[in-house]
Amino acid sequence: MRKRGLIKKKRGISPVVTSILLVAMTIVLVSIVFLWFRGLVEESVTKFGKNIKLVCDDVQFEASYSSGVLSVVNNGNIPIFRLSIRMSQGGSFQTKDITDLSSSWPEIGLDQGGAFSESINIGSANKITVFPVLVGTSSKGKKTYVCEGAYGKEIDV
Repeated sequence: MRKRGLIKKKRGISPVVTSILLVAMTIVLVSIVFLWFRGLVEESVTKFGKNIKLVCDDVQFEASYSSGVLSVVNNGNIPIFRLSIRMSQGGSFQTKDITDLSSSWPEIGLDQGGAFSESINIGSANKITVFPVLVGTSSKGKKTYVCEGAYGKEIDV
């Protein structure tokens, strides 16, 4: 025996809910693309009207390490704000800021012709590399930039 009138009606999502879901998905996708693109674009830091990466080419300094004493002289026209020191031993390395290793680093850094010499503890490292750190300006104020790579002075201990 068949019962009549018991046909179930199939219902979908209402048009209002569908529209809200489409708008929400669009906002989420746009936000993801925006954050991804923002991560790809670096904030521009300048010094003397040039990109700070290009200013690293003009930095000239000498660094030496002897009997536990690190000596640095700024021979160029670009002020060196700080130093980043990479201490290597075997296949590993550790990087520290000069202010972590020395209490007498000048607060304003090394201007043209400036010199620094002080005993620092590098532990059991057999090689150190000294990288200059510069200060530039960006849209958010002053920022530091480490001139790494070819700009460092490698010193065998």
